[in-house]
Amino acid sequence: MKNIFLFIITSFILLSCYENSQKTKLLNFGSFTIQAPKDWKKINSDSYDSNAGIIVTKNNDSIFYDYGPYSYSLEEDVTIISRKDFNELLTVNPNADTTEFIVIDKNATREDFIKSKIIYKKIDGYKAKIVEPKKAGKGMTGIYIDSLKTGSIGKISFNLYGTNLSKQSQTELLEVIQTLHFIKQGDR
Repeated sequence: MKNIFLFIITSFILLSCYENSQKTKLLNFGSFTIQAPKDWKKINSDSYDSNAGIIVTKNNDSIFYDYGPYSYSLEEDVTIISRKDFNELLTVNPNADTTEFIVIDKNATREDFIKSKIIYKKIDGYKAKIVEPKKAGKGMTGIYIDSLKTGSIGKISFNLYGTNLSKQSQTELLEVIQTLHFIKQGDR
C-alpha cells in the first residue's frame, strides 16, 4: 500500500514537471537567458553598442530589453511641485512651461501620483529594481539592473520591461524576471 501511494505521488510530480516544461521555452539572447511562455516571440533589432530588442507576447504586448551602456532605468518622469513653490516659480518666471507639472497641496505626497511600485531584490546575484503598476494595465512592469559589469564602452546595465501590459502579460513578465540568467564569458 505504501509503495502504491509513493508511486502515485511520484507520478503526479513528474507529470506536473512535464506539463510545466511544455508551457515555457528557453529564450537565449546571447548575454542573458529567460524561461518564457512558449508563445512569446523574440524580435531582434540592429543595435550598435548594446543587445536590444523586443519580445511580443500572446496578447501582442511589447516587452523591450536592453543589455548595454544606455539601458533605461525605468524611472517615472513625474514633476511634482508644491503649490507654494509653483506660485514662487510663476512670480519669478511667468512664462515658465508648467504643462508637465503636478501641483500638490501639503496633504499629498509624491507616492500618490506615481503609477508603479518599486521593490529591490537579488536576481541571478545582482541587485535589481523591479517595477510593477499599482493598477494592472496602467504603468510599467519590468526589471532594471544598474551595473552588471564594466566593458570597453563603460558600465553595462540591463532592462526588460513593458508599459500598460495586459494583466496576463504583466503576470507572465513578473514570473519571467525570476528566471533571468546572465551568461558570463566562461559560460559561452
